[in-house]
Amino acid sequence: MSDLYDILDPWGPSGAGNSGTGGPSETSLLGGTGLEGDVSRSCLDKVILPPIYAIAYSAGLKAGHGTITRDVLQKVIGFSGLPRHIVGQIILAADLGTPTLSQRDFNLALAMTALAQKNMPPTIEGVAFHKDDLPVPELNGIESLTTSSSSAGVSAAGPEQRAGPSSAFPDSSDDPWFSSTKSAATMAPPTAGMASMAISAGNEVPSSNTSQPLHNGVTNAQQADARNSSGGTAAQTIVPSINMDILQWQLDLEDVSIKESAEKGGIVFKHTNYEVSTRSFTAMVVRRYNDFFWISNYLIKRYPYRMHPNIPPKGFPVDRHFLDNRIKGLTRFSSAILRIPFLRRDALVIQFFTNTDEFSRVIKVGNLDTDAEDFDPKEEAGNTPWIEIQQTYVAFDDFYHQVAKDEEKYRTQITALEKIARYKQAIGDELYAYSDTLRHVNAPVDSITGSLKSYTQSKAKRALNTNLNELSMSFCDVSLLDKSQGEVMKTISSEYLRRMYDVVISMKLMMDRMRIMDKSKEAQRIRERNNTNRKSLAQLNGDLIGNGSNSNSNSEQPPDRASIERLERLVREDTEELNKLELEQQRIELRFYQELARYKCYESFLQTHYHRFMEEQIKHHTLVLNAWKQALVSADDLPTNPLDFIS
Repeated sequence: MSDLYDILDPWGPSGAGNSGTGGPSETSLLGGTGLEGDVSRSCLDKVILPPIYAIAYSAGLKAGHGTITRDVLQKVIGFSGLPRHIVGQIILAADLGTPTLSQRDFNLALAMTALAQKNMPPTIEGVAFHKDDLPVPELNGIESLTTSSSSAGVSAAGPEQRAGPSSAFPDSSDDPWFSSTKSAATMAPPTAGMASMAISAGNEVPSSNTSQPLHNGVTNAQQADARNSSGGTAAQTIVPSINMDILQWQLDLEDVSIKESAEKGGIVFKHTNYEVSTRSFTAMVVRRYNDFFWISNYLIKRYPYRMHPNIPPKGFPVDRHFLDNRIKGLTRFSSAILRIPFLRRDALVIQFFTNTDEFSRVIKVGNLDTDAEDFDPKEEAGNTPWIEIQQTYVAFDDFYHQVAKDEEKYRTQITALEKIARYKQAIGDELYAYSDTLRHVNAPVDSITGSLKSYTQSKAKRALNTNLNELSMSFCDVSLLDKSQGEVMKTISSEYLRRMYDVVISMKLMMDRMRIMDKSKEAQRIRERNNTNRKSLAQLNGDLIGNGSNSNSNSEQPPDRASIERLERLVREDTEELNKLELEQQRIELRFYQELARYKCYESFLQTHYHRFMEEQIKHHTLVLNAWKQALVSADDLPTNPLDFIS
């Protein structure tokens, strides 16, 4: 909010990073500048820590079989009972991107957990500031982690079920899709977002206490139900197995800080440079808009059948508002890249966020391959029945229609919120003007006649002015609260919906690319032509054999050898081309199946948005109600006897 708001603002400082739930804002999460190097990670090296640190570290080592991985740290912090998005922030701040975490990083994570349990921002900067008076982290039931890991490994029935739903974190890896070699017992339970991907209606995703899951989260009981409902036919519902890495789905979590550089780029034609700071790579690089635009085009060419973050459109920065919106858009674009595992580990993406040289020079020197990704669709599909993938792709137009409806829905919601925000701010302005008319100006009055008798105020008049001033202050409070709520709705609520809207647009653009690059019609045309040529070739070969057996007869002309060779060449070429087209079509179908599941998982973020939106409304209306109650007290104190105004 603006500094003019001199009353208590329930939402804290302005910016889309404010969680609105009492948690740390994105600004505090980024440590002010977004550079992790600004905060010392060795602040706890000489601090005597409570025994719980050693106990938790020992339990983590046993659970991780001698190492502390990111998954193990998630399970350890899961015993704190903190919300999932707070745990995700702690993991992101403590993790340096290495396969294993050191004891220093582990202790930092526990210290940030202790701060979060005391409603303080869980940042490394906060740990350094409170290193001499750190609270003790509460990890109730941490001993059970060792027990579960020694008896049956760190399974899904370990700390998550004991610590409650807020600490349930599934297995994670670099690949967003589990390998087919992983057993079903180690896979994360399907969520409600994944359940919505089911093709067959009426089948529920099993919970953790159902029968033993088969591949892709389908149980024997579900298969039996499906067979019974379809007259004995095994019409099972396959739920894609997705790595539910919490950072991939937290749309409100920023891993990148972008600000305008003080120095302009270019010699003749100046352009704006941006300082890009990331915590995943602990680096700060300088990039221009064309660099972001280039990396966006590269990712689409490299991964054509994937959803990609949206980059703000090109345009010349004509004013400060345009530049601020561009910085917000580039921040969303960069953070989304680092949230998606297969994009985060791309060689060029790593260069983009870590190489301090000019990016155009990096591209020229690197000579990085920009061909589309090459993979075996049958191998990557794993245990998923290919018929399920094909059935999903057959309903392509239905899903496209649903995505179009989602686009219209979110666009309408964003427009409505922005209108409400403007109305709130306009109401606040009018209330402020109203309060200004109630305010009594305490200034000396010069008498024109020289007599002060007519300017002598009665006691009631003085009391009236005093109470009107109090009413003016109450109206001013309500005015500022309405303007504050309008600002919050514009910068936070609509911003969250805008991020979800970006996901919908990304899905629609990906489906548009798939529709254009679909190979089914072309493959069908070549298949028919190839079948015709095969039949002609078989007929010519049959005639050749028949004429060879009747060599003494001169009644029939033998088939032309050149025609047979030409048909053989055509059949061979068509077969090779058909194999390429069918392989590419299988890649399209598999990617659509996977990306559709990932798209559905993003809907889980709506709970975060609406929960925060409701909390903001309750806080706002509570403060407004208190302001009106105070105004009522001032109104009740106004003098009511007309004769009291006569001096």
